Amino acid sequence: MEQAKENKRPRVSVIVPVYKAEAFLDQCVQSMLAQTERDFELLLIDDGSPDNSPAMCDAWAARDARIRVLHKPNGGVSSARNAGLDAAGGEFIVFLDSDDWAEPDYLARLLALQAQTAEEGVLVMTDYQPFAPEGPEARDFPAPFTARLDGPDADPQAFRDLIFGFRLFPPYCKLYRRELIEALKLRFDTSIRTAEDFDFNMRYLSGVKAVRYEAAATYHYRVDYKRYRPSNHGVLGDSEIRSAHIMAHGITDLAKRMGQYETLRPEIEAWAANKHYFNRMPMLFAPSEAVGRAERKQLYRRLIADSVYREAARAGARQLPKSTTRQIARFADRFPVWSLFYQLVHKDTDKE
Repeated sequence: MEQAKENKRPRVSVIVPVYKAEAFLDQCVQSMLAQTERDFELLLIDDGSPDNSPAMCDAWAARDARIRVLHKPNGGVSSARNAGLDAAGGEFIVFLDSDDWAEPDYLARLLALQAQTAEEGVLVMTDYQPFAPEGPEARDFPAPFTARLDGPDADPQAFRDLIFGFRLFPPYCKLYRRELIEALKLRFDTSIRTAEDFDFNMRYLSGVKAVRYEAAATYHYRVDYKRYRPSNHGVLGDSEIRSAHIMAHGITDLAKRMGQYETLRPEIEAWAANKHYFNRMPMLFAPSEAVGRAERKQLYRRLIADSVYREAARAGARQLPKSTTRQIARFADRFPVWSLFYQLVHKDTDKE
C-alpha cells in the first residue's frame, strides 16, 4: 500500500465522478496508481451509484492511502465534480471520468508543461484519444502551441484547434490551479446536462491570459459509453437549449477577446449552422409521444430566442451541405415547415 505523507498537501487532486462504472472503474483507478508522478490524491466521488461501484471505491481506498472516497446521493456528474472540488486539497486539480483511463505520464506531462511555463495565468493542457470497442477513432493532433487570449498576438489557428478541435470543451487533459478556481468561485452548473464542462472552462479562462497546448494523447476517452439522450423524454429540452446558448456566447466571446472574430466569423457561423440544423433540430423533433406539437413549438421559440445563437446559425445556413435541410434553412426556416419535414422523415423511416 502506498502511504500518504501526514499533513502534506498533495500536489494534485484527481477528481473522478463515479456512477454505474463497475465495468470500467478498475481500469480507471489502476491507470492512476500507475502514474509516474506519485504526489497526488485520488478522489472517487460515488454519486449514489446503484451498482457495485461504491463497494469497489471503498476497496480501492483500503489498498492505497492516496485514495479518498466520498459517498453522496445521486445528483449528476456536475454535482459529483463539485463535491470533489469542495474536498480537494491539492495545489492543482485534474479531472478523469470513471469509464476512461490515462497513460502513466498523464499527470507528469501536465506538471512538466506547467513547470516550463514561466508566466502566471496560463492554463496548460495535453490531449485525448477517443476510442470505441473496435479501436481508436481518427483524430488530428496539431503542433504544440501557446494561444494568447488577449492582444494582437492571438492566433486564429489556435482558436480553431481549441474550439473546432473540441479541446476546450472537456474538463480532462487540463491542469487547473485550485487557488484560481476558488478565487473565481467556480463550480459546475448543475442545472445543465451538456456543455457544463465548456461553461466551466470559459469561466476559468476569465482568469487566464493564455492556453499552452502539448500534443500528447495521454488520456483515453471511451466514446461508445457516453451516448447522450436528451433530457425531455428523448427530445430537446430546456437544459439543451441553455447549453446551446452558453456555447454560442462562449465561442463568440472568446473569438472577440482574441481579436479574431471577423477573421473567424464565417467558420463560427458554419459551425453554428451545423449544430443547429443537423443536431438540435433533429433533437427537437425526435419521436416521442410524451412531447406534443405545442410544447415543441414553445421549445423552438426558446431555442431561437437568443440573438447570438439565432443569427450565427441562420448566417451559416448557406454553408451547409446541399440537402433538403439546407433548402429549408435558407428559404423556409419556420416551425410549421420543420414540423412537416420531420413528420415525413420519421414516416419514411418507419417504412424501412
